[in-house]
Amino acid sequence: MEQLMKLLIDHLASKGMEVTTIPAYIRNFAHTFVAHPSMNLQELNSHLQLLGWDDFKLDNDTFYLILATFEPDLAFESVNRFDHTFNSNTPPKLADKREQAPRLQRENHTPSRE
Repeated sequence: MEQLMKLLIDHLASKGMEVTTIPAYIRNFAHTFVAHPSMNLQELNSHLQLLGWDDFKLDNDTFYLILATFEPDLAFESVNRFDHTFNSNTPPKLADKREQAPRLQRENHTPSRE
């Protein structure tokens, strides 16, 4: 995870993005993607431009690198996790959160008594 995050930061910086703006960009990307997961690359790019990211065009490589970095977390944590990633050297423990979440039974979608 840390290696992917470093690769993502290096990739965005090499495309001309200021390192200090990278957390905000990723946060905006995450909010948009979580709210509208069916958006295609062009729609996502347009939405990010509406949010003020006119100077940066999201491309396929960047899109998939961001998804590879955060996709396992999107189903289990809110986008506030992205702030935590940039403000801490210790990643959150996802396994703990998964164990605390109630398991749903497949047939009636009620919490199981495990």
